[in-house]
Amino acid sequence: MKTADSRGVYLYTLDWEAQKTSTVIKATVMLSPRRIAIAAAILIFGSRLIFLYVLPSLQTIVTDFPNYYVSAWAVRHGEPLTQLYNPLWFERAKRRAGIERPAALFNYFPPMNAMIMWPLATLAPIAAKRAWTVVNIIALMVVIHLAAKVSGLEWLAATLIALLAGDALGNNFTYGQFYVVLTLFMLSAVVLSERWPLIAGVATAAGTLTKIFPGFLLAYFVIRRQYRAFVWSIATLALLAAFEYAAMGWAPHHTYVQEVLGRTLRGEIQDPYNVHWNTLQAFLRRALLRDDLLNPAPILDASWLFFFLRPLLSISVVAATLYCISRSRRCHVLLEYGALIAMVSLVSPSQASYHQFLFYPGMAGLIAREKSWPNKLCWGLVFTMMCSNLMGATARYDHGVAMIAAFPRAWIVVILWLVFLLMLDPRLPRISLAAVASAAAAIVVLVAIAVAENRRWIADVSDGASRVLLEAPADLEIEPRFVAGRLVTSVLGPDGFNGPPQMEDAASTSPDGKWTAFATDQRGNWDIAIRSNETGEIRFLTSSSANDLTPSFSPDGRSVYFASDRHRGYRFTTIYRVSIDGQ
Repeated sequence: MKTADSRGVYLYTLDWEAQKTSTVIKATVMLSPRRIAIAAAILIFGSRLIFLYVLPSLQTIVTDFPNYYVSAWAVRHGEPLTQLYNPLWFERAKRRAGIERPAALFNYFPPMNAMIMWPLATLAPIAAKRAWTVVNIIALMVVIHLAAKVSGLEWLAATLIALLAGDALGNNFTYGQFYVVLTLFMLSAVVLSERWPLIAGVATAAGTLTKIFPGFLLAYFVIRRQYRAFVWSIATLALLAAFEYAAMGWAPHHTYVQEVLGRTLRGEIQDPYNVHWNTLQAFLRRALLRDDLLNPAPILDASWLFFFLRPLLSISVVAATLYCISRSRRCHVLLEYGALIAMVSLVSPSQASYHQFLFYPGMAGLIAREKSWPNKLCWGLVFTMMCSNLMGATARYDHGVAMIAAFPRAWIVVILWLVFLLMLDPRLPRISLAAVASAAAAIVVLVAIAVAENRRWIADVSDGASRVLLEAPADLEIEPRFVAGRLVTSVLGPDGFNGPPQMEDAASTSPDGKWTAFATDQRGNWDIAIRSNETGEIRFLTSSSANDLTPSFSPDGRSVYFASDRHRGYRFTTIYRVSIDGQ
């Protein structure tokens, strides 16, 4: 018979043995081959990220960080923002902010982009870059945490999937980009919309004002009946817009609404034909719109077809995505998020590698849903491929039918979009007379839009101005002028313009002193006009819906040379000439 003391010792011995057994089991699980393999992969990919991207980002400033920093510096230091979208003004502001190189532009961004680095604008450029790198690291850790929580993945597995983003993630650090933080905004919006609608609303509003496309989350909240998140989003949008207006004034907003927004929605940004954008819109433009300089060999020169297919594609993709989310039989927030990001990618005119990190939460959800390891590894490989800089390896196939091979990322996104939608298992739509009539009416509207856009496209190069053939054409050339009878221009290169901007005054006086040529936005966009210095008569020389800028008289006074972004991206100008007598 055991005494009480001996029984206590006996029970303690049993408990110690149980704890020892539990500890052994936990240690065995912690040291399982799968976890060891994941940890080894994290070490490899993490080391690559740190040494190739994070550490260099702390020491150097490359594009695109100056775009954000200089605009924020201009706001913070009370610079006049009437010319925020003017590349010549921005070049001067860049130098005043303490950055000599690389090139910087505030091209087609919403004005709110100038507020992204507003808190850091009192720091020197390299100090601000280091602080922004820290912000990105913190945002990345929070994104991984949220993705792990929602997907059910272990933190190690969620971390490994994030690191599979490779070049996309690394380029966010190197370029000082915004898309890790934007991923946090959008993921927080969809994940916290029910329990924390205020946070979801703030995240949605901040993302929408800076990059526009997170505005689709408002439709998502309505579909998911997350009305509190929707209301908080609208309220925060109003508050942030008021703060933005107070800080920046009306001038940049007026320019954005009048000049930039329409061009952005039409996809006319930067070099819109560039195969490196790797989007469906870029493919359609490359395949169907001819340009002597930027796209001399399309598959088919049919502008009317492009202007029909582009809105048809966008409307169809958006409608299909929102329908599948609203009618899904498998509610999975990360798959819905992935469908939204794929939708945005398919309707976007341009994408760079760093944009692809936005897919991370959706890919984490997709991989978590897969049961077999081969399938998980397959989707991990797909994610790595679409985020890789190697996606530009086929860009040389940029003419004729071969250009289909130049857009590998676009085709991967199409596949992912379809997979996300199918995994939501939506109910099939019913074909009714009303649905058919609505579709027919939509087609009629799209045809009318295509006809109007095609007429605009033709009219933009029908005002008598002709492109000047330059010896070494560049993406952005402005300020034509004659020096010793020779035409020279200001050219934007990797380090900025090739010398300080020459023209403080946009007007130019003819050699005989009778006329003054100037650019005016009196008709809603910038045109070239001449004014008689004797009578004050004003006569317009151009009528394009694009922007015609920085005029200069030829030495004989019979022509005016100017920069224009017709048939190009907004403010990505080349040089044209027009006769002052219309001949």
